[in-house]
Amino acid sequence: MAVDAFVENLTIALAAALAGGLIARLARMPVITGYLLAGMVVGPHTPGVLASTAAVEPVARLGIALLMFAVGVHYSLSELRAMWRTAVLGGAIQIGGTIALGLVLGLMFEWGAYGGLFLGCALALSSTAVAMRMLEERGEQGTSHGKVMLGILVVQDLSLVLMVVLLPALASLSSAPQGADGLARAAAHIGVAILRAGLFVAATLVLAERGVPALLHRVALTGSRELFLLTGVCICLGAAVAAEALGLGVEVGAFAAGLVVSETDYAHEMSTQVRPLRDVTASLFFVSIGMLLQPVLLVQEWARVLAVVAAIIVGKSILGFLAAYLLGWHGRVAILTGFGLAQIGEFSFVLTTLGQSRGLVPQVVTDVTLAGALITLLLSPLLYRSALPLYRRMSRSPVLSAWLNRHGRSEQSEPDTGAPTPDVLVFGCGRIGGQVSMALSDHRVPHVAVDYDVAALATPRRHGDLVRTIYGDASSPNVLASAGIAGARVAVVALPDADVSAIVVRAIRRERAGARIVVRAHRDIDIPHLRDAGADTVIHAELEAATGMIREVLGDLGIGGGEAEAYLDEVRRSTGGARTM
Repeated sequence: MAVDAFVENLTIALAAALAGGLIARLARMPVITGYLLAGMVVGPHTPGVLASTAAVEPVARLGIALLMFAVGVHYSLSELRAMWRTAVLGGAIQIGGTIALGLVLGLMFEWGAYGGLFLGCALALSSTAVAMRMLEERGEQGTSHGKVMLGILVVQDLSLVLMVVLLPALASLSSAPQGADGLARAAAHIGVAILRAGLFVAATLVLAERGVPALLHRVALTGSRELFLLTGVCICLGAAVAAEALGLGVEVGAFAAGLVVSETDYAHEMSTQVRPLRDVTASLFFVSIGMLLQPVLLVQEWARVLAVVAAIIVGKSILGFLAAYLLGWHGRVAILTGFGLAQIGEFSFVLTTLGQSRGLVPQVVTDVTLAGALITLLLSPLLYRSALPLYRRMSRSPVLSAWLNRHGRSEQSEPDTGAPTPDVLVFGCGRIGGQVSMALSDHRVPHVAVDYDVAALATPRRHGDLVRTIYGDASSPNVLASAGIAGARVAVVALPDADVSAIVVRAIRRERAGARIVVRAHRDIDIPHLRDAGADTVIHAELEAATGMIREVLGDLGIGGGEAEAYLDEVRRSTGGARTM
């Protein structure tokens, strides 16, 4: 009995995605990299097992639609409003600078102005999935640099909508006949594209206000998970088809549908429901992209590929740094932001697919862009891990340290009133450090609060004259001296970054050997690292929450007092010791 060709090709592509993803995870690389390499292996440009691109493409298109829909659901417009200045201005600096860099490369490569513009747009879009994954693995989503990265990534994702709309229209302008008539027709084409986009946005806003929330509410009342998921998929694909009919592309429609859902009360549930289907079909999308890669052409174009990789790693790192630094963020935040955005990923693949399917750019542009994406995705985790060591090396230079740790107009330390140096220093004034500072103020204990996030310092400043706030990097010897480390009895290190916490602990231990140091830990693996750095007490937040719940449960069962506390102490010791006394 003959096997259906579609099922056979789909099975090959999915098996390749599974194998590539597993290998990538074992090698501690992004799974997207494994999908791309798997697609190249089973693609038409390499010998061996072959999957038909035409057979995989329909499901891959569904995958990119669901991926864009999920991104829209995840990135609520409220997130952009919360970081609007950094997101919009920083994103504009980073995107505009990268597009200019792409134009220069395009002219160097003799691809013309439009080829360079297309390349610059593709290079401007960092990998949201990879960047967020790196932050998640290190527990840095709530840090200042994590918030800056998220804001710029949101603007990048939104800019994809404009790119998908305008790049085909600009292609008609670049290929228009010389003369007034040709330019007029091309300009009219661009105007029509913008008009269609405006109509689509208007319809989207109407649905966001009236149609979609009511529909989701009615479906949710049925209590059927299947119908809720089906409703989300229909909203996604309906908007995608409408946008495609208007010439805007499936991706724009699906993304707009996600933004509409993000403003409803059902966004989190929709994201949860759609995610498994999105992950499976999106893996096929990345496999289909890998099928486009031509290894022979990459060997022939190695110089251009290396130039693109250098532009991404060096150029985007510098542009990301400048985008954050010029907007007043601390030098450490700016360096981490620049290195965290120094790659291109999933939405660059959307653009390359657009350019390939509509014949906007030659095959070589697509291949070089995809190769640059693949290499930078491989290097991205290593590059991000090198950001802090680079910052520390730069901080050893008095000139560079003053530049990196410069204080903005609104970032000055509170004036020293001449009062005695407090016994307690609090480093990090976020959710945990802010609570510690509040407790000290409630008990009338003078203390110093240190953070390089101006917004975080607003919390201890509300506690009045019992707290003195200092803006700066706690790992800097100058900041430690200003905080009065020489006379401190207790230092509370409540920073979210474990590596920086270890640096601060070592610095405190060098300056004040007899101080008691209490540190928070985000992950189990950070506990021995912080112990070795010199911490006296390490508080693992999740473990302490678990022990609190265990204490309550045991107490309800009549097992309390010394027996329960002895058991909890044993739990702490066996799990690495959240507390070391």
